[in-house]
Amino acid sequence: MKASIYFNYTSRSLLRGGQRTILAIFCVAVGVMAIVSLQLVGQMINSAFTSNIRDANGGDIAVTSQTPFKSSDLSFFANLKSNGTITSYTPTISGNASTGLAASVTQSFTLEAVDPTTFPVVTPPSFKTPADGSISSLLKNDQVVVDQNLVDQYNKKVGDTLTVHASTSSGTGGVTLQVKIVGIVKNTGVFAQSNDFMLISHDDYQAADPKLPLLYDSIYVTTVDKAHTDQAAKAIADHFPIANTVTADQALKNNQAQVDFIKKFLEIAGLLALLIGGVGIVNTMQVLLSRRRIEIAMLKTTGYRRFDLYLLFGLEAGLLGLVGGLVGAAAAIGVSYLVRNIVQQVFPIIIPFFLDPVIICGGVLIGLVTALIFGLLPIVQAANIRPLNVIRELPGANRVGSIFLTIGLLLLLSVLFCVMAVVILNDVVLGISAVYGTFIFLAILSLFFGLIVLVISLLPVPERFSIKYLALIIVGVAVSALLFYALPTFGGLLLVVSLMGIVIVLLPRSWKSNTKMALRNIGRQRARTTTTLLALFVGVFTIGLILVLGQDLRDNINAAIAKNLTFNLVAIARGNEATQLQAQLGTIPGLSADHSQGRTYASDAPVTIDGVPFTTLIPKNDQGGPNDLGRGGTLYYLGGLEGYDVANGQLPETQNVTFTGRNLNVSDAGTNNVLMNANLMKLAPLKGHIHIGSTITLASIDGKSIKTVTVVGTYQASGFNLHFGPILTTRETVTALTPAGQATSIFYMKIDSDKVGKALQKIGTIAPNATVANFANIGDFINNFIGDILLVLTTIASLSLLAGVIIIANAVALANAGAETRTGYTEVGGLHQQDDPGRGAHREWPDWWNGCAARDAAGDPCHQFAGPVRFQDGLWRKLVYRHWLDFGYRAASNGDLGHCSLGLDARAAFRSVALRVALTA
Repeated sequence: MKASIYFNYTSRSLLRGGQRTILAIFCVAVGVMAIVSLQLVGQMINSAFTSNIRDANGGDIAVTSQTPFKSSDLSFFANLKSNGTITSYTPTISGNASTGLAASVTQSFTLEAVDPTTFPVVTPPSFKTPADGSISSLLKNDQVVVDQNLVDQYNKKVGDTLTVHASTSSGTGGVTLQVKIVGIVKNTGVFAQSNDFMLISHDDYQAADPKLPLLYDSIYVTTVDKAHTDQAAKAIADHFPIANTVTADQALKNNQAQVDFIKKFLEIAGLLALLIGGVGIVNTMQVLLSRRRIEIAMLKTTGYRRFDLYLLFGLEAGLLGLVGGLVGAAAAIGVSYLVRNIVQQVFPIIIPFFLDPVIICGGVLIGLVTALIFGLLPIVQAANIRPLNVIRELPGANRVGSIFLTIGLLLLLSVLFCVMAVVILNDVVLGISAVYGTFIFLAILSLFFGLIVLVISLLPVPERFSIKYLALIIVGVAVSALLFYALPTFGGLLLVVSLMGIVIVLLPRSWKSNTKMALRNIGRQRARTTTTLLALFVGVFTIGLILVLGQDLRDNINAAIAKNLTFNLVAIARGNEATQLQAQLGTIPGLSADHSQGRTYASDAPVTIDGVPFTTLIPKNDQGGPNDLGRGGTLYYLGGLEGYDVANGQLPETQNVTFTGRNLNVSDAGTNNVLMNANLMKLAPLKGHIHIGSTITLASIDGKSIKTVTVVGTYQASGFNLHFGPILTTRETVTALTPAGQATSIFYMKIDSDKVGKALQKIGTIAPNATVANFANIGDFINNFIGDILLVLTTIASLSLLAGVIIIANAVALANAGAETRTGYTEVGGLHQQDDPGRGAHREWPDWWNGCAARDAAGDPCHQFAGPVRFQDGLWRKLVYRHWLDFGYRAASNGDLGHCSLGLDARAAFRSVALRVALTA
């Protein structure tokens, strides 16, 4: 066979396919668009977190600690630098800040105090304004440098001055700064993943409160090479065992693990859309090839072998996939930009937009391979058509061999799609589990939908009420009533369907006929109908599940806040300001004294637990997990004490709190008894190492005070319960671990919602350096945050829904195409195109049918000979044949040439329509 016929035949077949060809291309394009766009977004996120990791880490080594470093600790790093282990280091102080006390807890930014002479130790930042700016030249005389996001948020510009209220690194009180913006830096290099930040020098930061010691929470280090990095990291970890030491390589590994998880999630979502698109390809190819049965039979009778047909139809599917892949890859560029913007808006990360040509070209290849994989089933089925079956109009598809062939092809299709998924995901186990897990789920779901389709296709449409029919309606109403209590939505839907049974009987006769034919047509192509339902279900179910879970999460959080959060303002004040605020609480506008109280607070560092050094109980580089608090989580639960005035009856709240052991009571006054969070005992790494009765040695944040406390109980909050200090104890214990002159109090206040602004102004007057957290709109913030996350997930799920919509459009078009023959037959019977609103039912048919039935009753022998006509697949041919017999009988019996000519016209019309349908099939 000449090579040219492959291309000529294939191209002409696709052009003749018209709308069906376009729908097949759309099926491929939507799947390719989904997976390529999500792959591009994943690659952008990967680049944001893994490119130039040394700058993003702040240096070759980043040392952080929840127990801040003191100025005396810097001598250790100075020694490392002097002996050549490290080349440079710089300490920083980070904290939350706002432009005024009236700002809510959600309207804050990061204030970072740095040493202008040494920061950063990596690539210097690039400035937008001034273009030749530098950290060392700008950070002086209360001048600050900010990023563009902060400038946009507060509508500021270079040269503006503002008042900044900042918290200290240890959380004990705050400082008030009068600063001037002198520079705007770009979000690149060391600031690549920073948003809304402000830089100030150490000297200017300390000048705001000279009594406040500088306590550093991060130290960034550089070295000559990897060997020195490993040596320095080990020395730092040994000297500061509770600090978190992260090298650039470790940061890259950690970031890569997180990014891989995100990328795989996005790729699986894309594969789901691709799978739905593949189902559309199967449906379309089956219709395209089934309409060419005569053509295939002619090709076989002229000598074309089965292998030749495989090549012809395979090339046709390949061209569909190639064009669909090109269209989908082009559309993916715009979709990826949209998804990237949404992700960047929701999460505080900077994602650079760039296009990976490998992914885009790979999308075209994915489209080609997908079309070939999913086109395999209809191609093999079409190539196995026997010419004799076509001549005799036999289905030839119900033989045992055909059934086993179809099963084998479906298994082969699943294996090929699984191989493609493994290649895309680059993970064999994940690819196999994701693909076959989805197939098993869809198979179970298809059985359920198949049962629904069967039931719908058998629903009765009676002419009048009967006892059996009324009993069926009553059973449906009863079941819907019972279901309504457990699942109101489904119970309501079933009730509507049940009551529709009454309405249908009352409808006009033509409407009943249309309804019955529509119901029967649903069951005609049960497999295709089930597939369409599956495609729609996947998209709608995913989006519906996301929205329902999101709304449920919102409701639970709002209920927990309303029930458990008895305050909406938290003020942290130090020294004299704490005393003044305590004395003047009654002057704060809108304050509810019954729901407000003050507690003392101190930061600490764990030393030993039951005499065992704390550092030996925590594995190195413990990052935590589902059942592991990790190093950071453990230090959080042991890093702060909150003191109650138990002598005067101030005790930890008992509402929605479960205690193990006992709660604090009046007898604990003057003791060192404490309550610990239950997670410390339930989860690793301290599970089994700490229990009720354990003694824990704690050190003050400056290391000058040591105190041993006794665990008398644990607490576990079942709702929203806030403690700035996770260790609950007496005021005496907190005082013993408070550095000299750094006494800190936390005030939990309930303020009338309409007086929050005035209350904040009053607090600012009494304690200008206090740190105030405004929780008045915390519910709105949480709702907005959840809404943003749902927006991202819904956007991703919408790609699958879009693929499902294309499948539905495809199914409708294919159903109409498959009904052309029946439509041609019925037009002979006097039914018109406008009588078929796309559902295969004809309004004029009942009148014609009733006329025939009346003549049967009158004893018309020809009609009796034609036999009863029922609603079934052979209805259309019988209708036309019976109508033609009617004309012939009248002409023969009455000698009426008019009736005879009408009969001949009917026969000619039938042959004309049949010929037209056959030619277009």
